Amino acid sequence: MKKSKKTRSYLRERRYFSEDFRRSRVKEYDEGQTSVSEICRVYGVTKSAVYKWIKKYSPHYQKSITKVVEEKSETQKRLALEQKVKELEQFIGRQQVQLSYYERLLATAEQRYNIELEKNSDWKSSNGFSHTDPNTK
Repeated sequence: MKKSKKTRSYLRERRYFSEDFRRSRVKEYDEGQTSVSEICRVYGVTKSAVYKWIKKYSPHYQKSITKVVEEKSETQKRLALEQKVKELEQFIGRQQVQLSYYERLLATAEQRYNIELEKNSDWKSSNGFSHTDPNTK
């Protein structure tokens, strides 16, 4: 034999509070005449509803403003780094062009004057140190 459970169905009466009523309760709360708990108990309203009214109708309630304090956002930092990479790549490109030019200039001078400039490593650099090839005496 099955036991049947009795279920009770409570239908809650849906109530609507006018805007004037809500504003009046918020005004009372703002002036310190009543508390949220008292409003809830007297009118059968949930605390969340009363706090929504306060948020909506209270002149003292202001949305909090979140201020992000950082010098640059991640996007700006990334863009700055990409720009720096682009500039460095351009610099390296110019240096590579100069190096190619100097190598062709040396090759042309060797052919024209019949001198082996690259193999002759007895030269002084601009800092005053002499460089010699360890393989040649």
